Amino acid sequence: MDSPKPRRTFTQVLSGLVLLLGVFALKAKAVLILFVEKIRLLFVNPFEGFGAIQYALAGGSFIVTIAAYATQFPLAVVIGFVVITLIHEIGHALVIRAKGLRAGFMVFIPFVGGAVTLKDQPRTVYDDALIGLAGPVAGTSAALICLQWYKWNGSPRFLLIAFLGFVLNLINLLPIGMLDGGRISAAISKWMWLIGGAAIVYKVLDQPNLLTIIIGLLAAFQVYASIIREKTDPRFYEITGGQRAGIAALYFALVIFLGHQTWMAYGRLKLLPH
Repeated sequence: MDSPKPRRTFTQVLSGLVLLLGVFALKAKAVLILFVEKIRLLFVNPFEGFGAIQYALAGGSFIVTIAAYATQFPLAVVIGFVVITLIHEIGHALVIRAKGLRAGFMVFIPFVGGAVTLKDQPRTVYDDALIGLAGPVAGTSAALICLQWYKWNGSPRFLLIAFLGFVLNLINLLPIGMLDGGRISAAISKWMWLIGGAAIVYKVLDQPNLLTIIIGLLAAFQVYASIIREKTDPRFYEITGGQRAGIAALYFALVIFLGHQTWMAYGRLKLLPH
């Protein structure tokens, strides 16, 4: 009479294992779907929604910037540098579209840089920081490709382009108002803006010029706008500890990496024959 018990026990264990495997399969499927969705977002069209005016402004300002730089520097170096700037801005546009937001205009300004405007504003400071990080990450990747090309064929031109690309992206990470670093640091600590503000004040006092004054005024307006937004839209600045730590880790790692690469590229340039 007791003989069926082992079979019943075995059946129960087998059923439990099947159920456990089923739950695991469902979990794995959910993770896979989420992973595929995240990968898909990386392949969005950064120029989606651009019309004739947007393309004309981007293309026209791109050509004008190359022409302006070419009056001061070799054309090949200028083209490489402006292309890195373009890739930097495309990085911003990719994450803007991935977040379901609309980009406005992409414009290049001689001796200043480039910018991508937004028709839709980021919903949270975390999203804003990711958009800010995307540009330097894309631009740094482009500069690393130039550096690798130099290592392959020894062309000093590509070493110079890589160096300028590293400098461009490093400067953009300064915690100053409208720069990428200003947007990123808001998700880490807005106290970082004091460092950027102090650097601007020093620069204005030490070497006053119209550009630094404009940057200083824009940075001051950025601080004022954030104070107003914190009062009118406090949810924008809500961020979890994990998100804050992740942004901080990416930001400081990128700053250290770019600082190292800039120094190394500069050292290699000094060793080259003039």
